[in-house]
Amino acid sequence: MRWFLAASVCATLSGPAMAADLTLKRVILSSGGIGYFEYGASADGDETLGLDVPLGQTDDILKSLTVFDPAGGVAGVELPGRDNIAQAFGDAPFGPEALTSPVAYLNALRGTEVVVQGPRAMTGRILRAEAVTETTGAIGVQRTRVTLLGAEGMRQFVLEDSDHVQIADPALRARIERALEAVRRESNSATRHLTIRLKGKGKRAVAVGYVAGAPLWKATYRLVLGAPETGKARLQGWATLENQSGADWKGVALTLQYGNPVTFRQSLYRSYFVQRPEVPVEILGKVLPDVDTRARAAAAPPPPPAPSPVPMRTMERAAAAPALAPAPYAAPIAMAPPAETARADETAEETIFALSQPVDLPAGHTANVPILDRELPAPRIGLVPDGKTHPLSSIRLRNDSGQSLPAGVLTLYDTATGATSFAGDARLGGLPMGETRILSFAQDLRTNVEVEDSTAPETIVSFGIADGVLRYSARTRQVFKIVATAPAQEKRDLLVEIPRGDPGQTLTLDDGKTGPAEQTATAFRLSIALAAGETKTVTAWLDQPLDRAIALVDGDEALLRVIANEGKLAAPGRAALSRVLELRREKTRKQTELARQTKLLQDVLDDEDRIRKNLAAVTAADPLRARLTKALDADETKIEQLRKTIEDVREDVDKAHRALAAAVSALRL
Repeated sequence: MRWFLAASVCATLSGPAMAADLTLKRVILSSGGIGYFEYGASADGDETLGLDVPLGQTDDILKSLTVFDPAGGVAGVELPGRDNIAQAFGDAPFGPEALTSPVAYLNALRGTEVVVQGPRAMTGRILRAEAVTETTGAIGVQRTRVTLLGAEGMRQFVLEDSDHVQIADPALRARIERALEAVRRESNSATRHLTIRLKGKGKRAVAVGYVAGAPLWKATYRLVLGAPETGKARLQGWATLENQSGADWKGVALTLQYGNPVTFRQSLYRSYFVQRPEVPVEILGKVLPDVDTRARAAAAPPPPPAPSPVPMRTMERAAAAPALAPAPYAAPIAMAPPAETARADETAEETIFALSQPVDLPAGHTANVPILDRELPAPRIGLVPDGKTHPLSSIRLRNDSGQSLPAGVLTLYDTATGATSFAGDARLGGLPMGETRILSFAQDLRTNVEVEDSTAPETIVSFGIADGVLRYSARTRQVFKIVATAPAQEKRDLLVEIPRGDPGQTLTLDDGKTGPAEQTATAFRLSIALAAGETKTVTAWLDQPLDRAIALVDGDEALLRVIANEGKLAAPGRAALSRVLELRREKTRKQTELARQTKLLQDVLDDEDRIRKNLAAVTAADPLRARLTKALDADETKIEQLRKTIEDVREDVDKAHRALAAAVSALRL
């Protein structure tokens, strides 16, 4: 846009002043993948500010650009459009596609008068241009043949043989030159010039800020473990960041934000045209919005309880074991502190680290800047994940730094032997103030843990009967036998993880009273303290409660018999439930007899049907007919008797059912 402003000034002598330069003063990088960039400038009265911004940031800038002016207002903000080339060709006789070749350009100018200078000077309107191949001996040469129509009629010339071809109309030449200039600017520029016009009074400092996409800054930590008996560790936090803003940072005030804000992009720097249907003019009707309902403020979840630290006792060497002379080494040197750490502040959504010193960082460079240097409680612990034979060497890090710690990776160093050595890497998933996390950094190959699990039969815990339904609570139990052995010369404090599934599960030790030391969303953790060389066996019960209901009239009889024999059931209740079972068996016997009599009736009916078919097949004089008639009479007698019997048995079944229903409805346990 600067060329446009300069041209406007030269042409009118009364346009705005030259754009003042904006200088980058402040940068805020967020772990949400965005950055806030704030530029400053001095203004005096009405002012025009100019800023070159990367093309890739224009959508974000249009969405978030904000001007801070204590004594003025924003008169306008503009920048060249994304499709500026198409606009530049708006008054040219062709589009950008005509610039692909001389043939395409000349054909786009059909009907335009041109003046040709060369071996054959001529003037005329372009009819057609075509590519031809002229062969001289064995060599073919590509040429451009142009046909003109002038006062002398049609004439042709070869473009490559001409000195020049000029459009006769000066105004048309000017329009084409403007379009070509736009092509040159767009092809050479990866930025857009932003122009901000202010209306104000007096001298003042103004600022322009916007939010745009930026690389994530990454938290990394260095943690030096102290002696095991101290339960302390020194933690240094560093932030790794990149300057991908497209401009050098010189004396920039840098702030880092750790949080998870809502961020998105929208293609604002693009033209959209909506295809609108044509509709008739309508008269406005009544508007009836929905009734608003009461909104209730969401309650914040309570903070999770901090687990009690389980410090690891000091490792002891056996007094009788022969000691080898240690190799000479230099005493450990304390980790160098950063000259100045960042100032940390907490909000409801994020942790903010403001660096104490301005930052110089060229575009495209990476920097590591300090954000934390504190000594924190970090007792050692051995964490035994489910199914693992050896525990993970871990620390229980408690964040009493007064600020939340961003998620990141840690490099741990150990000084227990007197010399600093690499202990391992660990991952921190973000640690709010006052909370505790276990960080595992190595495998403890000298400690062994064996876990055997088995399943016990389902046990009925409690039951009751009302309204003809037996409701009972049962328990399935998984038994874990844990055998842990410490190294011969070192103590160990272990946390053994038992996987948990349903929220109703409980874990108790074999004393029936002691439970887990702590639990996570996926596991219970049992605390086991081992002396040097000690082997300890611990049995744990993982119980899963089950609530079930059975109808006494037609439910599972086998389960009802189990409950009837349950030792917790008093004698009157056992007698009542036994009476119900007896009535159920009586009903079942009656139903069995009813089914038997019904089957006999069906057999006789089938036999009668056979006899009738045979009778239809024999003549009246056939001696067999008399036998069949006699058999048919006997079947009719049987059918009559069976139907009477079935009716009596069905009545017995109904009586048995009524007796069972009465006993069940009266039963209360």
